[in-house]
Amino acid sequence: MKSKIVLKRFGLGLGLLLVSSTLTKLHAQGIVTIDSKFFHADSASRLVLVNAPAQQLTTDGLASDSIRTLVAGGQAYALVRPVRALRPAGSYQATYQAKTYTVYVTRVPVLHLRTRHQIADAPSVYAGLVLTDTTGVVAQSATGIEFRGVSSQSYPKKSYELSLWADTLGANSQDLALLGLRTSNKWNLQAMYNDQLRMRLKVANELWQDMNQVYYKAQEPTAKSGIDMAYTEVFLNGRYQGIYALTERVDRKQLKLKKYANNTIMGELYKGAGLGVTTFNSVPAFDNGTTFWDGFEYKEPSEQTDWTNLHGFASFVVKSPDADFYSQYKAKFNLANAVDYFIFLNVMRATDNTGKNIYIAKYKPNEPYFYVPWDLDGVLGNDWTGANVNYILDVLSNGFYDRLQRDYSANGFQAALASRWNSLRTSVMTSAYITAKIKTNSDYLLANNVYEREQRAWPSYQYDAAQLAYPTTWLNNRLAYLDNMFRPTTALGTQDAATAELQLWPNPTRDYLYASIGASPCQLTIRDVQGKTVLQTTLTSSRRVALNGLPQGLYLASMKSATVSVVRKIVVQ
Repeated sequence: MKSKIVLKRFGLGLGLLLVSSTLTKLHAQGIVTIDSKFFHADSASRLVLVNAPAQQLTTDGLASDSIRTLVAGGQAYALVRPVRALRPAGSYQATYQAKTYTVYVTRVPVLHLRTRHQIADAPSVYAGLVLTDTTGVVAQSATGIEFRGVSSQSYPKKSYELSLWADTLGANSQDLALLGLRTSNKWNLQAMYNDQLRMRLKVANELWQDMNQVYYKAQEPTAKSGIDMAYTEVFLNGRYQGIYALTERVDRKQLKLKKYANNTIMGELYKGAGLGVTTFNSVPAFDNGTTFWDGFEYKEPSEQTDWTNLHGFASFVVKSPDADFYSQYKAKFNLANAVDYFIFLNVMRATDNTGKNIYIAKYKPNEPYFYVPWDLDGVLGNDWTGANVNYILDVLSNGFYDRLQRDYSANGFQAALASRWNSLRTSVMTSAYITAKIKTNSDYLLANNVYEREQRAWPSYQYDAAQLAYPTTWLNNRLAYLDNMFRPTTALGTQDAATAELQLWPNPTRDYLYASIGASPCQLTIRDVQGKTVLQTTLTSSRRVALNGLPQGLYLASMKSATVSVVRKIVVQ
């Protein structure tokens, strides 16, 4: 009996297609014929990847008690050792035309990109895209492809930006919903090369959306405060490239920002592409003739470039007197979002996301700005290079947050931070909750033997199972440290306007503290966590206090005037 393979050809631009599975099992010979859309071969690396439905890769329905041969596209691969089933956790040797291939099975969707052009940072070049999941859903499109990222372009495994086209020239775009994500013509393929576990990016983005929603959700029910993503295994010009995250993009459509109308700026979106004014420590002049301004990249509205509004906000943060800043900042920046991002930034310890790798957005005119995170690779104990930093004793900040942290008013930033922290510590900001996310993602990758294939594709990569325990250990220590920093300040007197006058900053610090005491003299006493006094002085005015080389660690600083006494937690780095 001879098998017949029926293949349906798809033209570019036809969109999302649902294709019924075709499978013929040749009973006596132990031959399984696999639809070619589920069969992916890299002849140069001698690797075969099969993502056919599980029920098609067993001896069920075969007269033979084992699978001996896989047939796809008229090509027969003979298994060196017959098996009763092909499973994702294993690998199998097979011969084809006298060459030995390693056969893998995966439940991960598989994406093929083919181009005759040299891929560059810009502009996009034409490629064909075919994406298949294990249900047989095939998405096919013409695609513009270019490299994305800055420092990541130096890595051997590249990240890509994809623009779906309705034609081969990119004159018209095409919207598709891919892998259960939103409908869009713009996608990113994130290589995750600097993350040994290949899942920190996904865990962090999931956590952000678990804890934060846009404040105008009632008006825009489909608006999202971040991006979703799905794993896919990628082939480029027939060569296996390993595991990627196919991700949505932060844009006007994702956030449901109001569209430009009547020559008027409505919604606004700016990307922190580098350091500069993005950290709110300076406000240089701007030029509306360019879409870049000292670290910011202008995104929306695309119809008009005008930095005036963002420049005004940056000037307010950097230059406004304290009285103006603390009385007005809530109208200019959404307080709940500022608190959530500050907590998220520090729990993840995203050291590369204090100014760059975050977006600032505005829903519509006369509304506050808010933060949207981006590029969350260097998190959960790693820095942006992928190194295990294993450091917990700091609070990440920028010029904006430096000012916010000095707001101890009854309804101010510190009060909102303490309340939100206590709430989150009983829900999503627990070690159990975040560790479960890590486990879910790592279990998925391990169950599909992704790490073994990643090593084949990138020999410099070596999977280390011990890395799985590291984020959990680091996270437990980090959360314990932040509990000391974010929980309500211990007050020995009434938390009123007089108490709020007694302030110390910066925090964390290294060599000095600036003490603000109000009108009355104040005694400042700093003790270590064992209660030993390490510094004591009487302050008759607000001034700078040298710490005289105090060792790194957590300290309690008490400030006592004639009418009030408070204790502040201080970290020396």
